Amino acid sequence: MNTKYQIPNSYNWFTKLNLTRFIPWNFETEIDFISLFNKQFKIECNQNRKVLTFGRRQDMDTFVGFEIVDGKLTENTIVFHLSFRQNSKDWDIIESEHSDFFDFMQKKVLPEMKEWIPMDDVEDYLE
Repeated sequence: MNTKYQIPNSYNWFTKLNLTRFIPWNFETEIDFISLFNKQFKIECNQNRKVLTFGRRQDMDTFVGFEIVDGKLTENTIVFHLSFRQNSKDWDIIESEHSDFFDFMQKKVLPEMKEWIPMDDVEDYLE
């Protein structure tokens, strides 16, 4: 594992407790520091920003990552939608930003999970 970045403790708590599936969101138990999604974010973002991706929404190309500023991982959590093309000046890939992981969970994940639950059967997700 890469120790270049200090993963926020809030995220570590969730992964250590195996709280990684909040349908339709899924989080990585082991973050891939050289993920294709990190590289693609840098290509497509019009603001010259970087992220360390830790999760994605299962039904679309929407991802989430912690922002990297001046080589340091921050608590700022960015939700973004990739097009898998080159940078486009008329397309802002950032859907929302959250002050930290808990703000992201409260304002993005849990409301979307609440919307999703009536449409799906929990049995489809049990292994």
